[in-house]
Amino acid sequence: MPKPATFTPAEISALASRLGEVWRPGSQITPWLRDNADRLTKLNREERFSWAAVASALNEVGIMYRTGNPWTATNLAKAVSEVRPGGRANPTSERKAELAAWRADQDAVKAQEDAAFAVAWETMPRDEQDELLDQWRQTDELFGTAAARFLSRSGYRKARPGET
Repeated sequence: MPKPATFTPAEISALASRLGEVWRPGSQITPWLRDNADRLTKLNREERFSWAAVASALNEVGIMYRTGNPWTATNLAKAVSEVRPGGRANPTSERKAELAAWRADQDAVKAQEDAAFAVAWETMPRDEQDELLDQWRQTDELFGTAAARFLSRSGYRKARPGET
């Protein structure tokens, strides 16, 4: 993503008047943000206004955060993200179904990997088992692998810092 451009106070005031045209005093902020999330995101992504510049423009025109506090770049970006359809706070039911299916697939893959490793562990020579245990206990190289999951579930103890 390109770096946001630097805008003068006059340009931010012009942005404030543009945003003021779509604001009705007394409106609730969350529905307004939901209706204008695409516009605000486009300002950030396409016109290269930073979220801080957009927040300054909103504050200048009097479109305040629901507590009456002025917007900051962080709370504006988060609020826009949360009200956008499919945003962090409100995934669509289709997106929820996609995520659930993906998680189920990932769990099935992990279960197959774990079962295959358990079989391989039983047939592995003792010196290879010891080598793998040492590697698992002393490093994080096996993190997230079927070997690490197997060893931690099988009651093998991971070395504490300073132990060898």
